[in-house]
Amino acid sequence: MAIRVYANYMTRLPEVIQSSHPVCNTIMLFGVIICLISVILLGIDGRFVSSDEYPKICQARAWLLSTGFTLAYGAMFSKVWRVHRFTTKAKTDPKKKVEPWKLYTMVTGLLSVDLIILIAWQVIDPLQRILETFPLEDPISTTDDIKIRPELEHCESSQNSVWLGLVYGYKGLILVFGLFLAYETRSIKVKQINDSRYVGMSIYNVVVLCLITAPVGMVIASQQDASFVFVALAVIFCCFLSMLLIFVPKVIEIIRHPKDKAESKYNPDSGISKEDEERYQKLVTENEELERLIAQKEEKIRLLRQRLAERESQIKVSEANGSGINAVGPTSGHAVGTAITTMSYNTTPAAATTAITQVAKLMHVCDGLGVHLQLGSVPVVGVALC
Repeated sequence: MAIRVYANYMTRLPEVIQSSHPVCNTIMLFGVIICLISVILLGIDGRFVSSDEYPKICQARAWLLSTGFTLAYGAMFSKVWRVHRFTTKAKTDPKKKVEPWKLYTMVTGLLSVDLIILIAWQVIDPLQRILETFPLEDPISTTDDIKIRPELEHCESSQNSVWLGLVYGYKGLILVFGLFLAYETRSIKVKQINDSRYVGMSIYNVVVLCLITAPVGMVIASQQDASFVFVALAVIFCCFLSMLLIFVPKVIEIIRHPKDKAESKYNPDSGISKEDEERYQKLVTENEELERLIAQKEEKIRLLRQRLAERESQIKVSEANGSGINAVGPTSGHAVGTAITTMSYNTTPAAATTAITQVAKLMHVCDGLGVHLQLGSVPVVGVALC
């Protein structure tokens, strides 16, 4: 019955809430609440609990801060992971919905790894109350002959550095991977998860603050006040900034359009979907390829035109030379033959003079055309001339 009531409630939510996967948002809020509770435990010391109860506070700090971080960050990580998978998977149906159980499976997997590490830490080498003593100090406002020895309580185990390295290594790995996914999906727009851009911004916020807080907190661990203030402010700022980025835009949209369930008015990613962007990139690639092919064809056409022009000029020169030779060659041969015949058989002075004149004219024309005529009857002509 409770499940049915919850399902009916979820189906009546506005589209702006449904498309952001409200269960993941609820998980994130639950993780944020746990992290804020752990901040309260960070401020508890030996003045409020006995030395026997203090190890429980130490263990509660580790469990709450670790699981709260995993729930809050895991919900955001699962969203950005699904966006990356949804947009990079080949042949994705644009109308296909993101199955919520896949998001919950991701959060459950991250939380399971966290629980395994914490249980092993709790069983093998639990956190204990460790006192750090400082040199004796004189009291400020007393004349009594007394000295004050400051003591600082720490929560540590025998192999504390090993367990912290394991936890920080695991958390750092998912932080870096989440940062990579957020960067890869920074310009991706998916209607099925309408707040993916704000989730990416929240991941940037978490990664930066964690990378600053963890090493600085370890360095100033001996300065109790500074350490508590720095870590507490970092956790509070990170939690509230993430909630502002994810929830405030939805609240503003619902206030502006209380009766409007249209997704397009809220969705900050409604400009261009991932499918449209992929089609655009494909068209741009095809356009570049076509431009390259067109440039190659134009270069070939230019070379062919150049060769054609050279061939036409050669043909014109050849035609000019050939027409001159054809015009002169047969006539010349016939005239020379006639002249030689005339000189051979007509040895009168008038006939010889006429033949010599014709041969001279023909030879002059041939020399002008660059044609060298070799006449087999030249000796006859020579004889005739002699």
